Amino acid sequence: MRVFSSRPMRVFAVAAVVLAGIAVPSQGDNLNQQISEVSVALEKASKEVVKNQKALAATKAKLPTVRAKLTSAQAKEATARASYVTAKSHADQARAQYKAAQAKLAAKKLEIKKLQIKVNQFARSVYQQGQTSQWEIILQSQSPSDLTSRLQTIKSVSQASAKSLTNLEAAKVQLKSVADDAKVVKIQMDKLATVASDALSQAQAATDEAAAAKSEVDALVAQEASDLAKSKKAQAAEQAELNKLIAEQIRVSQISGSGSHGSGDPQATGTLLTQWPVPGYDAGSDPVQHVGPRILSDGRHSCHTGQDIPAPTGADIVAPGAGVVLFAGWTWGYGNLTLIDHGQGLVTAFAHQSRMLVNKGETVFSGQHIGDVGNTGAFSRGSHLHFEVHVNGYNYDPMGWYGGSKSIVACAPTRSIG
Repeated sequence: MRVFSSRPMRVFAVAAVVLAGIAVPSQGDNLNQQISEVSVALEKASKEVVKNQKALAATKAKLPTVRAKLTSAQAKEATARASYVTAKSHADQARAQYKAAQAKLAAKKLEIKKLQIKVNQFARSVYQQGQTSQWEIILQSQSPSDLTSRLQTIKSVSQASAKSLTNLEAAKVQLKSVADDAKVVKIQMDKLATVASDALSQAQAATDEAAAAKSEVDALVAQEASDLAKSKKAQAAEQAELNKLIAEQIRVSQISGSGSHGSGDPQATGTLLTQWPVPGYDAGSDPVQHVGPRILSDGRHSCHTGQDIPAPTGADIVAPGAGVVLFAGWTWGYGNLTLIDHGQGLVTAFAHQSRMLVNKGETVFSGQHIGDVGNTGAFSRGSHLHFEVHVNGYNYDPMGWYGGSKSIVACAPTRSIG
């Protein structure tokens, strides 16, 4: 027989004393403290709870690393964004400088075009009129003053033509300088544009990295919430199961308390049990088949309050001594259960039966066939008899009546069936 925890059953010690008012072994734990211990034990009890807690712990363990990764990615993103902003600002300035250089180049080209037009006009005029036209202008003079005036006009035109040519050449030189400056500005602009483009790519990559890190954090946070919800659900289910067990234990405690009472000294009951309960089958030798605390294979904490006797389903169960049947019926945890009161507060219990052959209130004799071995009830794991001995409602090692020590099961609940 396996029970979830030894602690929850200690709650019944106080209840038993109040109900029965009998002398009990010293187990004076405070009821509130016991209830608190039950909660702690319950939290660790179920395999499902343990599994979910491990998953939750694993998720929590991952979170700091992932959060640090996110913080680093966000810092990297901020740095990359700042670099991009700076690079873009420089690129924008270079672009504005290049635009100004292009405007200056266009203006100089326009100036050269106008100067070229003037020069062309002078050249065309000279070509059309020829060199003799100037002499004709001089010979046509009417007076010395007119001659002077005409000569001055010819001189002014000649000077204007020469100046235009000079300005044209100077403008062409300036155009080359302006064009060279524009090329330098464009090269710088292209470089800065490339830097800005690279900075943008790095910023976008950093943003993607930060987004991925955030997704990872979000996924772990969601997993943490899911693990926590599963753990709480498993704990709630375990609590409901334990509550059901406690209710059953209280009921069995009341049945046990309704039987005979003795001095509480197990030695005084030594002659009341004369038969082995399953003839032809020995007590189990595995430690988990004896009384005492243990952790079951499914992770539950348990106090085994009786002796398991492995036997096939249908093997005979006999009364180990004469007595009166206190209870014979179905229980959730122990399946078909029979309790026999042998007097002086000594009660024996037979759990997991496949068949019960006696009824409540019936008097039985030592060695009487009272039922068959089975595998019934929530706490049975294979065909066997779970055999218990109680003295005034307290669990004792059944082997004490078969050559062993009549010692109380320290982890057992009081006035209840384990």
